[in-house]
Amino acid sequence: MKRDEIEGLPPALTQRSPFADELAAADGRHDGFGAAIFHATEVAFRLPDASIDTLAAARRLREAFITGLGELKDTYAVEADRAIEREPKLATLADDLRRFPVPDGRTLLEVATSYLAAGRTLHDLLSRRGDVPKAVRGRAAAIRSEAVGMVNRLRDDLARELAKDAALPRDLDQRVFGYLDTLVAMVPAGTTTGEPTPPATTPATEPTTVG
Repeated sequence: MKRDEIEGLPPALTQRSPFADELAAADGRHDGFGAAIFHATEVAFRLPDASIDTLAAARRLREAFITGLGELKDTYAVEADRAIEREPKLATLADDLRRFPVPDGRTLLEVATSYLAAGRTLHDLLSRRGDVPKAVRGRAAAIRSEAVGMVNRLRDDLARELAKDAALPRDLDQRVFGYLDTLVAMVPAGTTTGEPTPPATTPATEPTTVG
């Protein structure tokens, strides 16, 4: 079945936002660990009697890992790139990170490690969105064209039956294809799937975005 062929394609070709759930989960971990680093170091800045060494360590960690909570509102791509850039600082600032304890017997070293690992996951997921072999993309385009052709033929056949049989509901085309037409209308202007746009009377297969 054509549907089985479509569902067998990589998520990067069949979903409007591939890996959306995985990206959201990785971003949640990234932002949570990042906020923990910020607030743990904030304690040092708030303590009236914090030592000079502790304050200096807190400043180094802020500069190295999170300059402000606003960073956690940046795009996935920005957060991912920033995490890659900061990975080497784990080793150079390991002693500073160990100065700050967090619950469950850990320190900011474990937190920062998880923070940057989540950023690395964001990077990898974003990379996988476009990491589809040309052969697979070519087959996906062919499947899309075949599927659109099938829908074209079905709609044409239905139109002929409506013309021949007055007993059929006059809104039968809308009943059968209305949902597809609605989905096509929801596609943002300028969106392209890499295939020629089908005629206006033909419901495209945009919900699966295989091209």
